[in-house]
Amino acid sequence: MRYRGPAELTVVRHGQSAFNAALAAAARGGGRLDAADLPARNADVDLTPLGVRQARAVGSGWLASLPGDRRPGVVFSSTYLRARRTAALALEAAGLVLPVHLDERLRDYDGGPFTFMTPAMVEEYDPEEAPRRLADRMHHRPERGESLADVLLRLRSFLRDLCAEYPGERVLLFAHEPVVVLLRGILEDLEEDEVWRTSRREPAAAASVSRWTADAGGDLRPDGYGAVGHLSGVSAGE
Repeated sequence: MRYRGPAELTVVRHGQSAFNAALAAAARGGGRLDAADLPARNADVDLTPLGVRQARAVGSGWLASLPGDRRPGVVFSSTYLRARRTAALALEAAGLVLPVHLDERLRDYDGGPFTFMTPAMVEEYDPEEAPRRLADRMHHRPERGESLADVLLRLRSFLRDLCAEYPGERVLLFAHEPVVVLLRGILEDLEEDEVWRTSRREPAAAASVSRWTADAGGDLRPDGYGAVGHLSGVSAGE
């Protein structure tokens, strides 16, 4: 299916979150994640100080540099805190005053009880979970969670509404890595295996920018994926 309507669709992955930082620390420290400082809900995970700087760099280093005719006129965000804060910080840094429309369909993938777990912790909690997931990455649904196919369906619903309601607009989204990856799969009509190969080859890093622009026939076509040049001057230090 071709998605026609917006003149341009850009999606920004949120800046580094407290969970991203905890995962990185766990990888360095033997696989155990310290969740003591994480909120009870994934929706409430905030940006780290680095994530805040990355979000501001999206605004000052990328958004503010766009020519006037390429700047977005419509902004959407996931309802999750880290995406909402990235949107607010980026728009403020760019000097843009635009309402941010929140849409639950742009939220992060729900991993159920495995959401705040490293691979080592998943293995300890349920040794069969990783094999189940690997056997069918798209359709496996963890207990009390959702499958990636569920995410795909809500994103298709979002895109249909977006295309119908915002013809000719330049639309900017703030969301999460699974959303970015699956949007690419939808918009570029990728087969399931190609989605995973592409995501490994070209990861959607924190605060990266991915864009699709309408061609002469109105179809959204790739126009840069996972760009992070605007983050070159962002320090990882406090």
